[in-house]
Amino acid sequence: MKLQVSRDMMRRCSLLLAFLFCIDHVACLDGVSIHNWSTLFNNQPSKNWVVLVAGSNTWENYRHQADVFHAYQVVRKNNVPPENIITFAYDDIANNPRNPFKGQVFNDYNHLDVYRDVVIDYRGKDVTRDNFVKVLKGNNTPEANKKLMKSGPDDNVFIFFSGLGTTSYIAFLGGYLYAMELHDALAYVHSKKKFNKLVLYVEACKSGSMFKDMIDVCLANEYSYEWITDSERNDIKKRTLNEQYTAVKRKTLLGHVMQYGDRLGHIVKETIRDIVMDVTTHHKPTIKGLSKRDELMCFRAVFDQFRTHCFTIQQASCPRDAFINSQCIHPGPHVPEVSQHTDHLMQLCKAGYNPEILIESVHNFCS
Repeated sequence: MKLQVSRDMMRRCSLLLAFLFCIDHVACLDGVSIHNWSTLFNNQPSKNWVVLVAGSNTWENYRHQADVFHAYQVVRKNNVPPENIITFAYDDIANNPRNPFKGQVFNDYNHLDVYRDVVIDYRGKDVTRDNFVKVLKGNNTPEANKKLMKSGPDDNVFIFFSGLGTTSYIAFLGGYLYAMELHDALAYVHSKKKFNKLVLYVEACKSGSMFKDMIDVCLANEYSYEWITDSERNDIKKRTLNEQYTAVKRKTLLGHVMQYGDRLGHIVKETIRDIVMDVTTHHKPTIKGLSKRDELMCFRAVFDQFRTHCFTIQQASCPRDAFINSQCIHPGPHVPEVSQHTDHLMQLCKAGYNPEILIESVHNFCS
């Protein structure tokens, strides 16, 4: 019996990016650089720290937790001690009623169980933005036996996030981590000299927006995984979803790539189109010279109203048995395709439109 988990590649709009923070070095190419994994991991195992985060839950997001469990196996195989690995996972996949292989999780078609021996430090309702930031900062936490990143100036740090996201934020259960918040957390970690080398992988839709124009440090190298999608090899501004679907389906020999309807996604597209038309037709930009932080503040304010009154990509923070009783409450309809269209809201902020006007338009079209 083969695991029948279809990979909806059309919704894997993620980019996997690796960032090396070499803040101590003025010349980007002359600073500390990472050319391969051997230079990331210190020869002394205790000098390596790893934070693995699956930001989503539910069976439909199987891949995010599978990615994290697989990554756990890889870093353990490379002698990172378990006490230096901090793992976030909702843990509703292995024993999910829809899982034909109880207690097992697979990340590819070799059917190798990547769930086995994984230690999950933050599970269920503890998979939150606040706990993630606490872990990075090493802040004391009132919960007993909660692991924190206790790295020092000679330690190397690897962070991997796999989950949902869109322009300038990534999604956790019950909340978002915005780009400037992640930037501030990493700046704090640097100021406290909590690493020698740090690499961050983010797999989420529009993950590049988490760092674009935000960090004035050097980008020494980009890493990618073998499963980076068709999106990297083509101009995604010109590439249609159907073109991508056809190409991916042709190249995927061991999986069943499927294409399904997208009615709610179409409604999201029309709603944002109407908001943009309303704002640009009846108003003019009034704010000039916005900083990147101000642009992000504007987007956050507008998007918070959009996700509350219109649509959201975020899954709810639910009890651990929610996949059984389905008692989840979302701020607005849960539509993953939101991530494909919210950049238009950011563009309005960048153009200098007053955020109050944008919010008023959101309310008018989603009331």
